[in-house]
Amino acid sequence: MQVRLSGIAAAGCMMLVAGALAAQERVNPFKSDAIDRLVYGVYCADAPVELEPAPDTAAGVVNIMPDLPVMRAETTLVPAQIGIGFGVLVETRDGEVFDPVLVTITHPPYRDSGIEVERWTTSLDDQDPGLVGFSFEVASELVTGPWTFEAEHDGELLFRIDFEVVPAGLLPDLAQGCSGAILS
Repeated sequence: MQVRLSGIAAAGCMMLVAGALAAQERVNPFKSDAIDRLVYGVYCADAPVELEPAPDTAAGVVNIMPDLPVMRAETTLVPAQIGIGFGVLVETRDGEVFDPVLVTITHPPYRDSGIEVERWTTSLDDQDPGLVGFSFEVASELVTGPWTFEAEHDGELLFRIDFEVVPAGLLPDLAQGCSGAILS
């Protein structure tokens, strides 16, 4: 899906992206040789089928989804909108199994708690793609600015991707149509 932006919205997004790029000179997204494929973008969040304890996250749990999401757009620009999910689908190289994988998401501080870093463990293997994502479920999570997703195993960085969360009005095509998602 291609996203069309108005001239003002596009200029605002370009300024945000240019600022983020100037602040960091690194490959985005980065994937190690152990990762075969990394598909990133924005998707509509579904209701989880299970909640897994994750004490180092703001919610204290991570959502286990029924199916892998379909990316609405391959982009690192994300509208701050309840019901929106964003992240990566990860496939490892043949025969590669990583367990445990430490996932770290850093973002601007939440207004209610000041939390800026969330962590949990998962596993990645070559049998099925894995989802490392985040979905906006409550208003306090709707913080704009840079969000970074990283995954490492035994001190080796497997992947890293930087997203830029922007006000939903700057990406109206992506912001619409997901607000009806049933969340935890």
